[in-house]
Amino acid sequence: MDYLSLKAAVSEAEKTLSGSKVTDAWQAGPREVVLLFRRGPGLVLSVDPVRPGLFLMDPKGLPERFPSPFTDLLRVRVRGTTAGSIYLPQPGERVVFLDFAPVWPAKKGAPLQIVLEVMGRRSNLMLLEAERILQPLKPVSKDKSRTRPVVAGDLYRYPPALTGVPVENVTFDSVPALRSREDTKALLEGIRGLSPYMASQALKWAFQGTRRDSSDDLNDGQAVVRAIREMTAQCTGEKGYLLHIGRRIHLSPFEPLPADASEKVDRFSPFSAASGKWRDFVESVLAEPGDETSSLERGLQERLKRLDAAMEHVDAEEGRCRAHEEMRVMAEALLINANTIKPGSDSVTLPDPYDAALKITVPLDPVKNPQENANDLFNNARRLRRGLEEVGKRRLGLEGEMVEIRQALEALADRNDQEPARRLLGPASRESRQKGRGTRTAYGGPGRRLIVEGFIILVGKSSTDNEKVTFQAAGPNDLWLHARDYPGSHVVILTEKRQVPDKVLFEAAALAAAGSGARNDTAPEIMVTERKWVRKLKGGKPGQVMVERFRTIRPRIQDPESRKQKKK
Repeated sequence: MDYLSLKAAVSEAEKTLSGSKVTDAWQAGPREVVLLFRRGPGLVLSVDPVRPGLFLMDPKGLPERFPSPFTDLLRVRVRGTTAGSIYLPQPGERVVFLDFAPVWPAKKGAPLQIVLEVMGRRSNLMLLEAERILQPLKPVSKDKSRTRPVVAGDLYRYPPALTGVPVENVTFDSVPALRSREDTKALLEGIRGLSPYMASQALKWAFQGTRRDSSDDLNDGQAVVRAIREMTAQCTGEKGYLLHIGRRIHLSPFEPLPADASEKVDRFSPFSAASGKWRDFVESVLAEPGDETSSLERGLQERLKRLDAAMEHVDAEEGRCRAHEEMRVMAEALLINANTIKPGSDSVTLPDPYDAALKITVPLDPVKNPQENANDLFNNARRLRRGLEEVGKRRLGLEGEMVEIRQALEALADRNDQEPARRLLGPASRESRQKGRGTRTAYGGPGRRLIVEGFIILVGKSSTDNEKVTFQAAGPNDLWLHARDYPGSHVVILTEKRQVPDKVLFEAAALAAAGSGARNDTAPEIMVTERKWVRKLKGGKPGQVMVERFRTIRPRIQDPESRKQKKK
């Protein structure tokens, strides 16, 4: 949900549920929470990156229970309370607060709240008491985010504020200069709370719709302000609309203006009827079998989910690697105070070298002396600093691929243009994709890229390319393969923390054999290891490595003469 749709959903929920008693509460799946009330509809709070938001639903159609510790705590604390205010405390920000109060005065305690943050992939939900987090639905450790961790026991902090003037407070002076009457980018940069779809609708309302009289002599800024104010005034939750653009659907609290006759508008009352259809539509489109467009769309969405999971892993690694500065400070403190440390200690508390008023606790290896412990910390700090650089490169690669997939999805939804999706997923037919055959793709990164059973395999094409495939494209836990005792291609399977099937592993091993001097062997020996056990050979040429730990497999390769006959 974008901000204006969320505003309409909150307005309807406030009118419908305020004062109702909560009879039950549970977690539905890993990304949804359900509240059931004595009267009125149920409430679904979703942090799913595909369809985050707040949804009023018929109690008979509520999602099933998902056993979890969060469910147990939620039921104990929320069941039996009365729903108070449901509101957006900060204009232009997609953060919803739900207040709850005990029914009996004798049970009156600290204020209890649920906070729903609708922020796409970073959406989250937290149970608060006296502004302190009791339990988050998606914990964010301090290692993962040093700027805004989300852990039980911490005080709640708002997400970093977005730039621009809130959409409710927009004035003529706050509207940025428009280069054209289709310049949505300028509106998005200057006004907080507008999505790209809402910005385009604001410009249509201002300049193309019937709401503006042709004799009106207002300038562009005033027309845009008037359109935005009218759109915001309709976020009451009384009505909802769905705009169909090709295979895409947009949710609106106001009646949208279609661009042409091919775009269809569905009208609903109240807003929750439209938001429920929008929520269900996301799944029905992806589940629809049949034509090639549906198959391509499903393939892109599956890739996007895997990349999203990989990005979460990158976030965790980045948080871990940012500890390099703390380790360096610990090492310096050890060296400064080496003479005061007792031998055999497991840890020691020392003054911070840069602020004597602060104390830091340094873990120690009791077998080693302070100088040796300091050297270990310095080495770990250097390793983490290098890891931070590698994680940054990995993040850039993932973000670039995610942008390509989203652009391909937009091309499918708006114009039914299948070519970008085919380039990303490979040129094979739908039948061959279902069988899981490897396909080549248009790819600008290091190595040759293939996709087998949903796994990306990179094959180095030269010694320099091998270097990039192994130490730039691959993460520490990705699988690395190479023909033993032969020069040849470095092959990497990007696992994204998944178990690699034998079929994918032996396909990659066959590629490693085919790209090496063992290509004519019928059962070559292929080394398999995680990339973290592969080291650059000191003073060696590009692509020359040392493998500290590995196992071997022997893929069956067809006899060279048989391959020639088959090719003929």
